[in-house]
Amino acid sequence: MMANGLMQIADLAYVRAEAKQALPTTVHLLELRRTEDQQGGYTEAYVLAYRDVPARLAEMSGKELEQSSRLDVDASYMLTVAWDQAIDAAMRVQHGETVYAVAFVNAGRSYDTARRAMLKRLD
Repeated sequence: MMANGLMQIADLAYVRAEAKQALPTTVHLLELRRTEDQQGGYTEAYVLAYRDVPARLAEMSGKELEQSSRLDVDASYMLTVAWDQAIDAAMRVQHGETVYAVAFVNAGRSYDTARRAMLKRLD
């Protein structure tokens, strides 16, 4: 299976396919779009870029904070998607009614079998 300690192309393809099958839920990925406002400026909005992306969403840490009689949640989440799914730090992730900001994406590794992104929940 492995020659000279390196993973063969067929083995990597198999592992990537298996990793994609292990993603139990779906999310929508949103991209930032800027539209000119006819006054020299623009408006920003997040629009659907990828619908029903297979994913795994896991809470990494979290706590509830009460500030000015308002309950806030400060939590970090890890999103796992297929190794070739387009995602970057300018995007948003929607899971059900909850939206997350992408804080970091691991990308550019030669033997990636999945792509992971750190998320922050937006309220």
